[in-house]
Order: sequence, then structure tokens, then C-alpha cells
Amino acid sequence: MAIITISRGTKSWGQALAECLAEHLHYPIVGLEENIKEAASKLGVSEEAVGHQMQDTPRLWGRKTLMRKTYVAAVQACLAERVIGGNLVYHGLAGQVLLRGLPAVLRLRLIAPFEARVRAMMAGDQIDQASAEQFIREADDARARWVKMMYGEDIMNPALYDMIINLEAMSVLTVCALVSAAVEQPAYVVTEKVMGRLRDFNLACQVRVALLRGDETRALNLEVDAQDGVVQVSGSVPLVSSEWMEDQITRVACAVPGVGGIRLKVQRYDPSP
Repeated sequence: MAIITISRGTKSWGQALAECLAEHLHYPIVGLEENIKEAASKLGVSEEAVGHQMQDTPRLWGRKTLMRKTYVAAVQACLAERVIGGNLVYHGLAGQVLLRGLPAVLRLRLIAPFEARVRAMMAGDQIDQASAEQFIREADDARARWVKMMYGEDIMNPALYDMIINLEAMSVLTVCALVSAAVEQPAYVVTEKVMGRLRDFNLACQVRVALLRGDETRALNLEVDAQDGVVQVSGSVPLVSSEWMEDQITRVACAVPGVGGIRLKVQRYDPSP
């Protein structure tokens, strides 16, 4: 059937819904923690290093760093490996943008009354009301700023989602039944054509990570797409070493398992005109 991504605020019952859907639909369930663990293994770094880049929001970030860009690409690549066969519930950070543009993906935004979230946190974490309110506001703000900085998107933009559901008058079980019925519609059937798109998406993600990890290619501003196993790399390379750099891009990309061919669509620029 489908790939379901769940976006939610702190203490908005996103994990409870994910677990209900996974049980009802017999889907595997993946959260950010599992993805971070796999991304850390892929990069050969600690889980704490990746988790810091994915979850923490320093007050002063400035522009994207190469390390953060690499970590995010690795998390996306690990998620891409998970969705190849369809049938998945993902309730980690930014699933709605990490899987943007893919077929058979139902992007869900779950919201709940602030007062109910505060009560849930007070009961679960044994803290007072003021502390719970402060924590939820800061955590929600951190998520919003992270998505804005990394993807230029407003996490509250309804265009990012296929369904936005308010839990004010609905139970998790009711929402679970609604979403389960939605993914049975033809638009969410994982056909062979859809699986081909998912495989190409995964291939592009793996090549992107390889290029970001390559000593000669990591500093380049490159985009990667794939169609039927053929990978297209676009971007720009320095004029003075363009042929050598294009050879390096091809070498790194071709070393990724599953790549059936490479097309370069790069522009040459003079770094010191």
C-alpha cells in the first residue's frame, strides 16, 4: 500500500498514531532514532554527532555547514533505503520534505490542543505546568526553525501535507481508522512503476551521500537525480580543473552499487576571474 509520514508537535500523540497504524496495516515503523543510528553507521561517526545536527537548533546557525548537509543527506539516504518496497510508517523529523515528490506517500500533519499537550507532558514527565509549557514551545520552535533553515519551508504550511488532522475532537483510534482507509485508495498503491521511482530515489540519495563524502567532490554544489538506474549529476565545477573534477564525479558515482550509467550536466566557472 502506502508510505505514511507523520509530522507533529511535541506531545501531540504522533508516536501513538504511528504505532496504531503499524499494527493495523502490518507496516514496519521507523522513527528518527533508527534513522540516525543507520546514518551514523553509514558515515562512520557517532549517533550523538548525527543526532546533534538533526535535532539541535543552536541560536546562531548561519549558513549550512558541509557537515550538517552531509548528515542530513545520510539520514535521507537511510530513509530512502527503507521505502524501496513501500509500506512504511515514518514518524521522524521532516519526513514530509525528505520524501517530497515521491508517489504513494501520504504526508500527515497531526495537531492537538496546546492545553492537552501540556497536561500530557505534566503527567508523563512529572513536571509543573510552567515547565511543560516552556518545553513544548521551545521544542516546537526548534523543529520549525530547523526545517526552515535546512529546507526553506514553513513546517505549518498546509501545502506540505495531504492531510491535517486535529485531535481536539478525535481519538488516536479514530484517526488511525481514517488514515488506514485513505491509504487503501488507488493513489497509494505501490505498483511496479512506483517501485521503480522509489528505487531511483534511493539510488540518487546514495550517490549524493557518496559525493558529499568524497575528498575531491564534497565541496562541490551538486544535484543528483536518477531515472531507470541512470544517474544525472548537475551543478558547477571550477574551470581550471574541470575535466579532472568531472572524472572524479564519475568515479565516485559509478562506485555506488546499482548505478547503471552517469550523465554529467555541469557548468564550468572561473573561481578567480
